[in-house]
Amino acid sequence: MTEPYLTERQQREKQYYEEYSRRTVPPEISFDPILGHERRPWNPYWFVVSELVMRHFTSKDQKLLDFGCGPGIYSLQFARIGYEAFGFDIASHNITVAKRLAEQYGLEDRTHFAFGITEQLDYPCEYFDVVVGIDILHHIEIAQSVKECLRVLKRGGVMIFKEPIEVPIFDPLRNTRLGKWLFPKTMSFERHITADERKLTADDLKTIRELCPDLSIRRFRLFSRLDAMYRNNNAKQSPPILAMVEKVDERVLRAFPFLRPFGGEIVLTLRK
Repeated sequence: MTEPYLTERQQREKQYYEEYSRRTVPPEISFDPILGHERRPWNPYWFVVSELVMRHFTSKDQKLLDFGCGPGIYSLQFARIGYEAFGFDIASHNITVAKRLAEQYGLEDRTHFAFGITEQLDYPCEYFDVVVGIDILHHIEIAQSVKECLRVLKRGGVMIFKEPIEVPIFDPLRNTRLGKWLFPKTMSFERHITADERKLTADDLKTIRELCPDLSIRRFRLFSRLDAMYRNNNAKQSPPILAMVEKVDERVLRAFPFLRPFGGEIVLTLRK
């Protein structure tokens, strides 16, 4: 495949993730979210993988697109569920890592990885039953990318995205000079921040809904969004603290719906 023309933004993203992929050692892949009996509905990643994606699996003939697959960790989990999983990424080194991991875990026959960009997918129309994107929309041109998702998705198919989103009060404060000094937003490999990424906004959600009106949204991370401060103060204690606060978040957001707009992460479910 000939690589498509890349915009300046896409070139920066590609350069960043080529380097980030080389700097990062892929972790051992845990299949607990799909093989175990434990469920964590308060955690957006687990909610996507162990609930939504598994809920829509009905046959090994189903094709799933991992929309911006990175090193393929989620693709392999989706393949273990039973999907024929396809993944693409803008960083060629990520594709190399994904193929190596697929072979390591014996899933090379159920996975397919290739270079690609979200705004110009190299797949046929109405090809996939499910499209899943985890932390990808805030890196890309949303309108064109969602149009491409709709093009390659079968009638009756589902798209699932997990994303950070701006919230009232907190993000305006976060974007002040003091907020940026306390918690820098400049490009960083250590903090995994690219030069062009930005949280989704209410306008972005409006754009997505106009393209696909059958949209549902679930909010997460009311207080647990402060995980960055826990990590900075005591990295070893962050995981148990984070899990506890995520559970509190779920209960609070269910009990007090008026607080949902303050949830800093969302899971979008769209039906074609």
